[in-house]
Amino acid sequence: MNKIHLYLKRVEHLYRPIKQWLTEEQLLFVPNKMDTIEQLATYKTTQLSIKTQTGKTLGKIKPKGSRVILGEGLIEIEGWLGKESLVYMIKNGLKITKPDRHNSDKLITVPMYKGIDIDGWYWIEDSRRNRAHLLDKSLFLELITFVSDYEF
Repeated sequence: MNKIHLYLKRVEHLYRPIKQWLTEEQLLFVPNKMDTIEQLATYKTTQLSIKTQTGKTLGKIKPKGSRVILGEGLIEIEGWLGKESLVYMIKNGLKITKPDRHNSDKLITVPMYKGIDIDGWYWIEDSRRNRAHLLDKSLFLELITFVSDYEF
């Protein structure tokens, strides 16, 4: 399975719970096909617009690409107030080498981000703290609030 096909499968897999979460919150989702352009390919993806029952757009979920430095796919949640990113990360994936705290002459290899216990879509809280959070309903709704100022 090529990298783009796998990315598209992961995006569609993520959309299942997102659609359920939005329905539970009486929000609407409107799918829209769009082109995603990467360095070596252009392909169709599905973008979701998130709307209130009155038709006000809160934000959009935009697949951005299968090739990213931190992981194996990128999705942006974008609203009038800002943008947040979700990265598909693999358990024991990205690692860095750094000096050991206890012995500065020794190098150790550690995960780039803390909290990546399973493969999945993660939001990186703060690059200084190196903490990644697996996406769940609570975090998803919080990210919608961050980008739209909509209160749940």
